[in-house]
Amino acid sequence: MPEAARPPARPTRGTIIPTPFRRPRARTATLLSTTTILGLLLTGTGVTAATAADAPASSTTAPAIAPFDQAVLDAPYPSNSTYDFVPMLDSFTALKADRPDIMKLNDKKTITINQAATKAQSARAIVDQYADMSITMSDGLGKDLGEIYRTAREAGQLPKTDALLAKNGGLVGKYSSTNPVKTYFDNPRPYVAFPLKLKYRDKPNGNAWAGRDGSYPSGHTSQASWQGTALATMLPELAPQILARASDAGNNRIIMGAHYPLDVMAGRMMGQKIVERRWSDPSFRTLFEQASTELRTVLEAKCGAALAVCIAKDKPYLPTAQALKVYEQRMSYGFPLVGNEGEPMTVPTGAESLLISSHPDLTPEQRRQVLALTAIDSGEPLDAGTEGSWQRIDLPAAMSAKVVVTADGTVSLVKPGKR
Repeated sequence: MPEAARPPARPTRGTIIPTPFRRPRARTATLLSTTTILGLLLTGTGVTAATAADAPASSTTAPAIAPFDQAVLDAPYPSNSTYDFVPMLDSFTALKADRPDIMKLNDKKTITINQAATKAQSARAIVDQYADMSITMSDGLGKDLGEIYRTAREAGQLPKTDALLAKNGGLVGKYSSTNPVKTYFDNPRPYVAFPLKLKYRDKPNGNAWAGRDGSYPSGHTSQASWQGTALATMLPELAPQILARASDAGNNRIIMGAHYPLDVMAGRMMGQKIVERRWSDPSFRTLFEQASTELRTVLEAKCGAALAVCIAKDKPYLPTAQALKVYEQRMSYGFPLVGNEGEPMTVPTGAESLLISSHPDLTPEQRRQVLALTAIDSGEPLDAGTEGSWQRIDLPAAMSAKVVVTADGTVSLVKPGKR
């Protein structure tokens, strides 16, 4: 993806929303360990196995789908413009200068996750290293739907979806690169800083440790995040599972010894900002809507039933509650707080657009309230950005939330995973 020069001015900070129903920060001790979660993601522990009789009947013929016209792909969308991602990630500068304890813990967590990975987890991390993650994360859709999606993508039967999500040239992230941001922060990768403390894993003749660019933020994680977030907005019914799988791709960068947890957290934030810019652009939003229609049409035709029926009969990547827990833990990786708890949530400007497909009947302000009510608590290491707190946004919780709106139009209650 092309590099872009930083613009002279920083964007406007998001609005501050009091959050009387703010969710408390989930402490690592009350959740599963990183190693256990990785095992769950790979083995499906706790997922009820689907029988052959439960599997939806599939069609061998995909419906005829037309790609986007070239003029649509080449159009000068406002969201193609250069964007400076440094301000939203600049908490890292203060951490490096003032919090050696956090930086040392960042190293320690990297070594622990890298050393603890199993052979199966390592193999999966290697796949994500080189492949198009918008395809490898197909398992996030479920056993049957994931296979349908992967086969259709590889067969060229989802041209609109491919045009938006593909690793090479996918329009959602085409004009957004981590390279300028990496250069700005200039932090050495783990395999450069302490290679002897890490396990090297790679494919034959691979180059997993060849790069000498900066580690912060993680480029692979940013890409997995924008690919996964975009896919989740196209299939909001499966948002918790898809986004948990995207977080798995980010965690794989630590397994590879290529990145630290703080890199992965920042990459997730940047990836979601990339998708927000696209959804906040009305002219580009229509491309998401058309690709979503294409994707749903193909999934239903191949599955042989309505999408809701196919999802209900499928074996999920993870149960919704477990997917939400996995994702939430990786929002902070168990770092100690560096700021005050209980601060009002500053919802970044435009972030509400990420809930358009999951909550189409809410107003923009109500969507912002949902983001505030599902956010994790304040004080996290990357919380103190100048554009609102992207670290605190728990997107799968917000997208899957059952929302209660009072008579005066305010959101009074949200129940993640109950939509």
